[in-house]
Amino acid sequence: MAALSRAAVAMGQGVAMALAQVEETVPLRPAPAEPRVQRPDIQGLRALAVGLVIVYHLRPEWLPGGFVGVDVFFVISGYLIIGTLAGELRRTGTIRLREFYARRIRRLLPAASVVLLSTVLVTWLVLPISRWPAIMSDVLTSALNVQNWALAAQSADYAHATAAASPVQHFWSLSVEEQFYLVIPLVLLVCARLAHRAGPKAARHAVTAVAIVTAASFVFSVVYSELDHGRAYFVTPTRMWELGLGGLAAMTVHRIRLKVGVRLLVGWSGMVAVVVSSFVLTTAMAFPGYVALLPTLGTVGLLLAGVVAADQRVARPEVALVLGLQPLRYVGDISYSLYLWHWPVIVVVLQLAGSSELTRRQAVGAFVLSLALAMVSKHVVEDAFRGGRTARPPFRRRAPRLRSAYLLGAALVAATTVVATVPWQYASAELDRLASAIGLDESHPGALALDRDNPRPAPEGVPLIPDPAVAGRDWPLQDQTVNCTSYDIENWPPTGDECTYGTATAPKTLVLVGDSHAAMFSTVFARFVREHPEWRVKMMLRNGCPFTAVAPAGLTVCSDQNERELAGILAMKPDLVVTSAMSPESYDKDLKWRWESRARTVDGYESLLRRISDAGIRSGVIRDVPRPAKNTPRCLESNPGRHANCDTAVGDAFGRDKDPLVEAAERVPRTTVVDLTPWLCVGDVCPAVIGNVVVYRDNHLTDSYVRTLYGPLTAGLGLG
Repeated sequence: MAALSRAAVAMGQGVAMALAQVEETVPLRPAPAEPRVQRPDIQGLRALAVGLVIVYHLRPEWLPGGFVGVDVFFVISGYLIIGTLAGELRRTGTIRLREFYARRIRRLLPAASVVLLSTVLVTWLVLPISRWPAIMSDVLTSALNVQNWALAAQSADYAHATAAASPVQHFWSLSVEEQFYLVIPLVLLVCARLAHRAGPKAARHAVTAVAIVTAASFVFSVVYSELDHGRAYFVTPTRMWELGLGGLAAMTVHRIRLKVGVRLLVGWSGMVAVVVSSFVLTTAMAFPGYVALLPTLGTVGLLLAGVVAADQRVARPEVALVLGLQPLRYVGDISYSLYLWHWPVIVVVLQLAGSSELTRRQAVGAFVLSLALAMVSKHVVEDAFRGGRTARPPFRRRAPRLRSAYLLGAALVAATTVVATVPWQYASAELDRLASAIGLDESHPGALALDRDNPRPAPEGVPLIPDPAVAGRDWPLQDQTVNCTSYDIENWPPTGDECTYGTATAPKTLVLVGDSHAAMFSTVFARFVREHPEWRVKMMLRNGCPFTAVAPAGLTVCSDQNERELAGILAMKPDLVVTSAMSPESYDKDLKWRWESRARTVDGYESLLRRISDAGIRSGVIRDVPRPAKNTPRCLESNPGRHANCDTAVGDAFGRDKDPLVEAAERVPRTTVVDLTPWLCVGDVCPAVIGNVVVYRDNHLTDSYVRTLYGPLTAGLGLG
């Protein structure tokens, strides 16, 4: 599910419709006595936005920029919510905060809570136990409206690079909006107090205040998106301007009177901007930033084009009439529930199918099921609790008062928290038990089952080691009090004792340096120095930082650290320096990090290896391991006893080009290349399980399997 997961978590999922639908009415004119009417075109605009997002999630290659649906909904939400609050401010001189939040609770929480509780139930029934803790954590952050910050933290977390998509990660946009609407009503209320003291003209402070918030957020969004667009996509300050933009349009629309020709131009230009955005924008761009101006300003144009004064006629080709067609209006009516349900359905379908992409039939089935669930949710849950004019709930006459609304909200959040916590705690305890049971024995020879001279027997019918449920966390060096996979060059000088194994006075020194694919073999070297007291090993490792003078684009911190580590290595004059590196294909697919060119990649590796060689120091390079086509632990969980279903063809396991680190090593004297492929692949297949040991935890080997490579690796490096 990795490709679809990144597409989803990276962008499209946060449709803000949960909040955009909170008010389906907007005053077309400021007259206090005029009744509010529904804007059919806004309902159609919601349908367009949710359609973009759903197509993007079902077939991201069809609509690479479909994630702009979230931006469309942010603008709609700001237009309706801020417009409603500003209208109340103009009419009454104040804002009734308790009523405002009570409406939001009744409007949003029931349907959202039903989806979250259903997700907990389906997770318990369908998904493997290894996924329970992460999903339950996401359910809690979603219920507490902080999911966006959790995703922002994970977006720069190397450990989450290959994580499966969460069925509730799309709740992040609800978090953004709820946080925004904790702030903006208070800003408007302060303006109301100023208006009361300074006279009617002071009400204009409301527009000024929203404009300041919008401008500040936009500037921050542009700057931060360039620095770290992965996190910038999710955090609230980079998104506030989009809601504010819609709010400013709503606060000034009563002063605007557009003629038919202008409405035609503005409306269809807005439509083109939104549709073009969905095709040309990509997740690789510094989004949201200034790039998001295209879909957001297009949405503002569509909203303004639908404002028609009572004495004006509506021309047949106007975009508002198209968006107001009944089928689109109905999809807009159910769009909140449709968004809430569609992503969990997709995740579960993929899990049941054991694949990373939906087939055409699965995509159609997922959409139809999402549509059916959305219709039921809209009419049974949303309308019942909302109690609006169009609803006929059985208990309308007993509509809850303010206190009841807040009690309802507290009860739903509490129920979701408790229901999610129980399986979380159970799963964590069970996974800890399975992890503590990891241990190799004669029935689990691992790589030694492939020994050409003396293959070890691997009896059938024994449990795999590690259990697939915990294979994903079978990491090396878990006994360390410090994290030696993130070597702190600032505070740990290479000549210090941090991340050093063996006797400090040992006459020979081995240095292990590089990224997580070098760290993957650290267990072997820790064992080696225990068994050979004349050696000690210094581990200078950093996840995501290969030992090269030319790091992937934008990772200058890696190049700087490597230079400092090289200086330390040259000062230490070790007997052997060992390194390995994740392939460019894995960096691209899992982290979206790319080198400028292959030639530069090879040159970067060669530069550092040659300087080590010129100093008379011997180097060892371990060729990168095969890249499994599937997430091995999840595949084995879904295919108990059918290990071959999780194997990878050799042609798919290696990139088209030679390992650039190996190519560089072959140019440098005093450098030995170790190729472990014969211990990882048999014929034209790289198995998921060898010698009853699970081979991969993601694109890394499990530590259990690495332990069985002790003999081949040390012998290849001339340490045997």
